[in-house]
Amino acid sequence: MAGQVLKSKWVNFLVADAEVKYDTVDDIYSIAGAGNVNALGWVLGAFKKKYGGLWVGGKMVLTQTAVRLSANAMNRLVQEGTLDVEVPLGLVRKVSVEGWIGMKIVRLDTDDGSVKFRCYGAKEVAALIEKTILSPTGQA
Repeated sequence: MAGQVLKSKWVNFLVADAEVKYDTVDDIYSIAGAGNVNALGWVLGAFKKKYGGLWVGGKMVLTQTAVRLSANAMNRLVQEGTLDVEVPLGLVRKVSVEGWIGMKIVRLDTDDGSVKFRCYGAKEVAALIEKTILSPTGQA
């Protein structure tokens, strides 16, 4: 992703095909003495079914041309699936902010679906994305 970084922020993003690497997590649970990983699996499975994916921790980077979401090292260790997402700003049809407990969700709608990420300061991030999309030079 080329271009000047306009904003970089720690976020969680919703990934439809994210799966927990249960063998890895089970090893971590065993080392930590945290109990049985099966209980975690049931909870995450129910969450994924209800919300359409799992939240993945990582980073959002906004440039003049795209929003990039990338998983952090811990999430790469315990999850698999689409852990890097790039949304070209030219494909974004709508930017909106949705409510969530503790922090808001930025939703980027495209013709192919939507991408969601949550962070503190979501309203300001959404406004900056909109401003960048509307700017003829991609400069906010």
